[in-house]
Amino acid sequence: MIYNSIAEIYEANDRARARLFRSVEGLGEAAQTSRPAPGKWSIAEVLEHVSLVESNVLRLLQISLRKADAAGSGDRPEGEPFAAVSIKEFVEQAATRKYQSPEAAIPTGSATVADSRARLEATRAALDSLRPLVERLDCTRMLYPHPAFGPLNLYQWLAFIGVHQSRHRQQIEALKETLNAPAHTN
Repeated sequence: MIYNSIAEIYEANDRARARLFRSVEGLGEAAQTSRPAPGKWSIAEVLEHVSLVESNVLRLLQISLRKADAAGSGDRPEGEPFAAVSIKEFVEQAATRKYQSPEAAIPTGSATVADSRARLEATRAALDSLRPLVERLDCTRMLYPHPAFGPLNLYQWLAFIGVHQSRHRQQIEALKETLNAPAHTN
């Protein structure tokens, strides 16, 4: 994933969220809360995880951007073109690995699909409100470590949101197939 503008990052995130929301439309409660196996997450838990991660990334962005803005440093030089942002290597790495979620991103199991959707709507509105700062400040110099990928700049963190949602949408689609599969008996 290579992004040539901040607008591309926001648009990709919007598309990923729309696909994620479509993947959970019309699911009954049993489909939302059934676990495919002990220790595996249900669809509702996957969506809760996604909402927790987006909330955590939002907090990171809010704190970092507001600190830089308050300090009066970090503005992108006037007229300087946007340098392409890539998270391609992280997407490729994630395609072949399973990760352990940090404690703060492990679902509690108490949130419904509707609860998590509402939380994602609220975090998206907050992310949209940060866009003027993202466009004005040089986010390439603002680094924060990702638990699996190491230091990411704030543009990469912003792009991570959509990629993370896409990864878990695929997980939800696989769960839906598993839950609809007929039971095999021997």
